[in-house]
Amino acid sequence: MSARAHVRLLTADPDHPLLAATAALLRAGGHAVDSQHPDAPERPGVPDVCLLKARTPQALALAARLEERGVPVLNPVAATAFCQDRQRMADLALAAGLPFAPTRTADLAALDRAVDGPVVVKSLHSRRGDLVTAVHDAADARRLAAQWPGEPVVVQPLARNDGWDHKLWAVGGALFAERRRSELAAPAAVAREELPVAALPDGWPELVRTTGEVFGLQVYGVDVLDTPDGPLIVDVNAFPGIRGQAGAPEALAALATAAAEGRLPAGARAA
Repeated sequence: MSARAHVRLLTADPDHPLLAATAALLRAGGHAVDSQHPDAPERPGVPDVCLLKARTPQALALAARLEERGVPVLNPVAATAFCQDRQRMADLALAAGLPFAPTRTADLAALDRAVDGPVVVKSLHSRRGDLVTAVHDAADARRLAAQWPGEPVVVQPLARNDGWDHKLWAVGGALFAERRRSELAAPAAVAREELPVAALPDGWPELVRTTGEVFGLQVYGVDVLDTPDGPLIVDVNAFPGIRGQAGAPEALAALATAAAEGRLPAGARAA
Protein backbone atom coordinates (compact mmCIF):
# COMPACT_ATOMS: atom_id res chain seq x y z
CA MET A 1 0.00 0.00 0.00
CA SER A 2 1.43 3.37 -0.97
CA ALA A 3 -0.37 5.63 1.51
CA ARG A 4 0.19 5.35 5.24
CA ALA A 5 -2.79 3.71 6.97
CA HIS A 6 -3.99 3.99 10.55
CA VAL A 7 -5.04 0.55 11.83
CA ARG A 8 -6.83 0.10 15.17
CA LEU A 9 -6.87 -3.19 17.05
CA LEU A 10 -10.06 -3.47 19.08
CA THR A 11 -9.09 -6.16 21.57
CA ALA A 12 -8.40 -6.93 25.22
CA ASP A 13 -5.27 -8.84 24.15
CA PRO A 14 -3.08 -6.88 21.72
CA ASP A 15 -0.21 -9.27 22.56
CA HIS A 16 -2.04 -12.22 21.01
CA PRO A 17 0.55 -13.75 18.64
CA LEU A 18 -1.49 -13.13 15.50
CA LEU A 19 -2.24 -9.50 16.37
CA ALA A 20 1.27 -8.73 17.63
CA ALA A 21 2.90 -10.16 14.51
CA THR A 22 0.43 -8.37 12.25
CA ALA A 23 1.02 -5.05 14.02
CA ALA A 24 4.79 -5.49 13.64
CA LEU A 25 4.42 -6.09 9.90
CA LEU A 26 2.19 -3.06 9.48
CA ARG A 27 4.53 -0.79 11.42
CA ALA A 28 7.49 -2.08 9.41
CA GLY A 29 5.57 -1.03 6.31
CA GLY A 30 5.18 2.51 7.63
CA HIS A 31 1.60 2.22 8.89
CA ALA A 32 0.33 3.41 12.25
CA VAL A 33 -1.18 0.86 14.63
CA ASP A 34 -2.89 1.49 17.96
CA SER A 35 -4.92 -0.65 20.33
CA GLN A 36 -8.30 -0.03 21.95
CA HIS A 37 -9.35 -2.07 24.99
CA PRO A 38 -13.12 -2.65 24.90
CA ASP A 39 -13.51 -1.48 28.51
CA ALA A 40 -11.36 1.64 28.18
CA PRO A 41 -12.49 5.12 27.10
CA GLU A 42 -12.55 5.46 23.34
CA ARG A 43 -9.25 6.57 21.86
CA PRO A 44 -9.19 9.86 19.98
CA GLY A 45 -8.83 9.87 16.23
CA VAL A 46 -10.59 7.93 13.52
CA PRO A 47 -8.61 5.00 12.07
CA ASP A 48 -8.69 3.90 8.47
CA VAL A 49 -9.63 0.34 9.46
CA CYS A 50 -10.48 -1.52 12.67
CA LEU A 51 -9.66 -5.18 13.43
CA LEU A 52 -12.42 -6.40 15.75
CA LYS A 53 -10.84 -9.16 17.86
CA ALA A 54 -13.42 -9.01 20.67
CA ARG A 55 -17.09 -9.93 21.01
CA THR A 56 -18.28 -8.25 24.21
CA PRO A 57 -21.19 -5.78 24.06
CA GLN A 58 -18.74 -2.97 24.82
CA ALA A 59 -16.49 -3.99 21.93
CA LEU A 60 -19.39 -4.25 19.51
CA ALA A 61 -20.66 -0.82 20.58
CA LEU A 62 -17.24 0.76 20.01
CA ALA A 63 -16.92 -0.90 16.62
CA ALA A 64 -20.44 0.18 15.65
CA ARG A 65 -19.54 3.81 16.34
CA LEU A 66 -16.56 3.46 14.01
CA GLU A 67 -18.75 1.92 11.32
CA GLU A 68 -21.13 4.88 11.67
CA ARG A 69 -18.17 7.13 10.85
CA GLY A 70 -17.44 5.13 7.71
CA VAL A 71 -14.56 3.04 9.10
CA PRO A 72 -14.38 -0.52 7.68
CA VAL A 73 -14.44 -3.03 10.54
CA LEU A 74 -13.10 -6.57 10.16
CA ASN A 75 -15.30 -8.42 10.73
CA PRO A 76 -18.38 -6.21 10.41
CA VAL A 77 -20.26 -5.70 13.66
CA ALA A 78 -23.48 -7.31 12.42
CA ALA A 79 -21.65 -10.41 11.18
CA THR A 80 -19.66 -10.71 14.41
CA ALA A 81 -22.78 -10.45 16.55
CA PHE A 82 -24.66 -12.91 14.34
CA CYS A 83 -22.06 -15.62 14.95
CA GLN A 84 -22.56 -15.36 18.72
CA ASP A 85 -26.06 -16.85 18.49
CA ARG A 86 -25.65 -20.52 17.65
CA GLN A 87 -29.30 -21.02 16.69
CA ARG A 88 -29.30 -18.15 14.22
CA MET A 89 -25.95 -19.39 12.94
CA ALA A 90 -27.33 -22.85 12.25
CA ASP A 91 -30.55 -21.53 10.72
CA LEU A 92 -28.66 -19.31 8.28
CA ALA A 93 -26.16 -22.03 7.34
CA LEU A 94 -28.84 -24.64 6.72
CA ALA A 95 -30.99 -22.18 4.75
CA ALA A 96 -27.96 -21.47 2.56
CA GLY A 97 -27.47 -25.18 1.89
CA LEU A 98 -24.32 -25.59 3.96
CA PRO A 99 -23.75 -29.00 5.61
CA PHE A 100 -24.32 -27.70 9.13
CA ALA A 101 -25.26 -29.88 12.10
CA PRO A 102 -29.02 -29.90 12.80
CA THR A 103 -29.45 -27.54 15.75
CA ARG A 104 -32.39 -26.83 18.06
CA THR A 105 -32.83 -24.60 21.07
CA ALA A 106 -33.62 -26.55 24.24
CA ASP A 107 -34.56 -26.05 27.87
CA LEU A 108 -31.64 -27.45 29.84
CA ALA A 109 -33.83 -28.04 32.90
CA ALA A 110 -36.10 -30.32 30.83
CA LEU A 111 -33.43 -31.95 28.70
CA ASP A 112 -33.52 -35.18 30.71
CA ARG A 113 -37.02 -35.78 29.32
CA ALA A 114 -36.02 -35.01 25.74
CA VAL A 115 -32.78 -36.96 25.27
CA ASP A 116 -33.39 -39.81 22.85
CA GLY A 117 -29.75 -40.52 22.02
CA PRO A 118 -26.27 -39.01 22.39
CA VAL A 119 -26.29 -35.27 21.76
CA VAL A 120 -23.95 -32.32 22.01
CA VAL A 121 -25.13 -29.49 24.24
CA LYS A 122 -23.72 -26.00 23.69
CA SER A 123 -24.41 -22.59 25.14
CA LEU A 124 -26.78 -20.69 22.89
CA HIS A 125 -24.49 -17.66 23.11
CA SER A 126 -20.94 -18.35 21.94
CA ARG A 127 -18.36 -16.85 24.32
CA ARG A 128 -15.13 -17.66 26.13
CA GLY A 129 -15.65 -20.45 28.65
CA ASP A 130 -19.07 -21.41 27.31
CA LEU A 131 -20.69 -24.82 27.61
CA VAL A 132 -19.81 -27.52 25.07
CA THR A 133 -20.28 -31.12 26.17
CA ALA A 134 -21.77 -34.46 25.21
CA VAL A 135 -24.90 -35.79 26.91
CA HIS A 136 -25.54 -39.53 26.58
CA ASP A 137 -28.56 -40.11 28.80
CA ALA A 138 -31.04 -38.54 31.22
CA ALA A 139 -28.63 -38.78 34.16
CA ASP A 140 -26.03 -36.77 32.20
CA ALA A 141 -28.69 -34.19 31.41
CA ARG A 142 -29.72 -33.79 35.05
CA ARG A 143 -26.11 -33.35 36.18
CA LEU A 144 -25.55 -30.73 33.49
CA ALA A 145 -28.69 -28.80 34.46
CA ALA A 146 -27.47 -28.69 38.07
CA GLN A 147 -24.05 -27.41 37.00
CA TRP A 148 -25.38 -24.77 34.56
CA PRO A 149 -28.70 -23.56 36.03
CA GLY A 150 -30.59 -21.25 33.71
CA GLU A 151 -28.08 -21.54 30.84
CA PRO A 152 -29.75 -21.12 27.41
CA VAL A 153 -28.53 -23.96 25.20
CA VAL A 154 -28.75 -25.56 21.78
CA VAL A 155 -28.61 -29.27 21.06
CA GLN A 156 -27.00 -31.04 18.12
CA PRO A 157 -26.87 -34.78 17.35
CA LEU A 158 -23.56 -36.38 18.29
CA ALA A 159 -22.29 -37.16 14.80
CA ARG A 160 -20.10 -40.16 14.08
CA ASN A 161 -16.56 -39.01 13.27
CA ASP A 162 -12.90 -39.83 13.81
CA GLY A 163 -12.59 -37.89 17.09
CA TRP A 164 -10.78 -34.93 15.53
CA ASP A 165 -12.03 -31.38 14.96
CA HIS A 166 -10.79 -29.90 11.71
CA LYS A 167 -10.07 -26.24 12.44
CA LEU A 168 -10.19 -24.38 9.14
CA TRP A 169 -9.41 -20.67 9.06
CA ALA A 170 -9.69 -17.97 6.42
CA VAL A 171 -7.96 -14.60 6.41
CA GLY A 172 -9.11 -12.81 3.31
CA GLY A 173 -8.39 -15.27 0.51
CA ALA A 174 -5.78 -17.26 2.44
CA LEU A 175 -6.70 -20.57 4.10
CA PHE A 176 -5.06 -22.31 7.08
CA ALA A 177 -5.85 -25.56 8.86
CA GLU A 178 -4.99 -27.97 11.65
CA ARG A 179 -6.56 -30.95 13.42
CA ARG A 180 -7.32 -30.85 17.14
CA ARG A 181 -8.46 -33.74 19.27
CA SER A 182 -12.14 -33.15 20.03
CA GLU A 183 -12.95 -32.29 23.63
CA LEU A 184 -15.83 -34.74 23.24
CA ALA A 185 -13.53 -37.63 22.29
CA ALA A 186 -11.26 -39.82 24.38
CA PRO A 187 -7.84 -38.24 25.03
CA ALA A 188 -5.12 -39.07 22.51
CA ALA A 189 -1.34 -38.98 22.73
CA VAL A 190 -1.31 -36.04 20.31
CA ALA A 191 -3.72 -33.16 20.99
CA ARG A 192 -3.19 -31.37 17.69
CA GLU A 193 -1.69 -32.07 14.30
CA GLU A 194 -0.57 -29.99 11.37
CA LEU A 195 -2.97 -30.13 8.44
CA PRO A 196 -1.66 -28.69 5.16
CA VAL A 197 -4.42 -27.03 3.17
CA ALA A 198 -3.31 -29.07 0.17
CA ALA A 199 -4.19 -32.22 2.13
CA LEU A 200 -7.81 -31.21 2.72
CA PRO A 201 -10.44 -33.40 1.05
CA ASP A 202 -11.84 -32.21 -2.26
CA GLY A 203 -14.39 -29.46 -1.82
CA TRP A 204 -13.39 -28.43 1.69
CA PRO A 205 -11.57 -25.20 0.72
CA GLU A 206 -14.59 -24.16 -1.33
CA LEU A 207 -16.84 -24.99 1.63
CA VAL A 208 -14.83 -22.67 3.87
CA ARG A 209 -14.94 -19.83 1.36
CA THR A 210 -18.68 -20.25 0.80
CA THR A 211 -19.25 -20.15 4.56
CA GLY A 212 -17.45 -16.82 4.75
CA GLU A 213 -19.61 -15.44 1.94
CA VAL A 214 -22.81 -16.63 3.62
CA PHE A 215 -21.90 -15.04 6.96
CA GLY A 216 -20.25 -11.91 5.60
CA LEU A 217 -16.91 -12.63 7.30
CA GLN A 218 -13.35 -11.89 6.20
CA VAL A 219 -11.43 -13.36 9.19
CA TYR A 220 -13.12 -16.48 10.52
CA GLY A 221 -12.91 -20.10 11.52
CA VAL A 222 -15.04 -23.07 10.48
CA ASP A 223 -15.07 -26.19 12.67
CA VAL A 224 -15.67 -29.28 10.53
CA LEU A 225 -16.12 -32.95 11.39
CA ASP A 226 -15.22 -35.66 8.90
CA THR A 227 -18.26 -37.97 9.03
CA PRO A 228 -19.28 -41.01 6.98
CA ASP A 229 -21.74 -38.72 5.17
CA GLY A 230 -19.13 -36.07 4.36
CA PRO A 231 -18.02 -32.83 6.02
CA LEU A 232 -20.26 -31.50 8.79
CA ILE A 233 -19.90 -27.91 10.03
CA VAL A 234 -20.50 -27.61 13.77
CA ASP A 235 -19.44 -24.01 14.44
CA VAL A 236 -18.43 -20.74 12.76
CA ASN A 237 -16.24 -18.27 14.64
CA ALA A 238 -15.64 -14.62 13.86
CA PHE A 239 -11.95 -13.63 14.20
CA PRO A 240 -10.67 -16.75 15.99
CA GLY A 241 -7.30 -16.99 17.74
CA ILE A 242 -5.13 -18.38 14.94
CA ARG A 243 -1.77 -19.49 16.32
CA GLY A 244 1.28 -21.03 14.76
CA GLN A 245 0.11 -20.71 11.15
CA ALA A 246 2.86 -19.50 8.84
CA GLY A 247 1.62 -16.70 6.63
CA ALA A 248 -1.40 -15.77 8.75
CA PRO A 249 0.04 -12.42 10.02
CA GLU A 250 1.04 -11.50 6.47
CA ALA A 251 -2.46 -12.33 5.22
CA LEU A 252 -4.07 -10.24 7.97
CA ALA A 253 -1.76 -7.28 7.35
CA ALA A 254 -2.59 -7.42 3.64
CA LEU A 255 -6.31 -7.63 4.41
CA ALA A 256 -6.12 -4.64 6.76
CA THR A 257 -4.39 -2.46 4.20
CA ALA A 258 -6.80 -3.57 1.48
CA ALA A 259 -9.71 -2.57 3.70
CA ALA A 260 -8.11 0.82 4.41
CA GLU A 261 -7.91 1.36 0.65
CA GLY A 262 -11.52 0.29 0.11
CA ARG A 263 -10.54 -2.83 -1.83
CA LEU A 264 -12.62 -5.40 0.07
CA PRO A 265 -15.33 -7.35 -1.78
CA ALA A 266 -18.86 -6.29 -0.88
CA GLY A 267 -21.32 -8.12 1.07
CA ALA A 268 -22.23 -9.28 4.54
CA ARG A 269 -25.19 -11.56 3.89
CA ALA A 270 -25.63 -12.29 7.59
CA ALA A 271 -26.21 -8.63 8.34
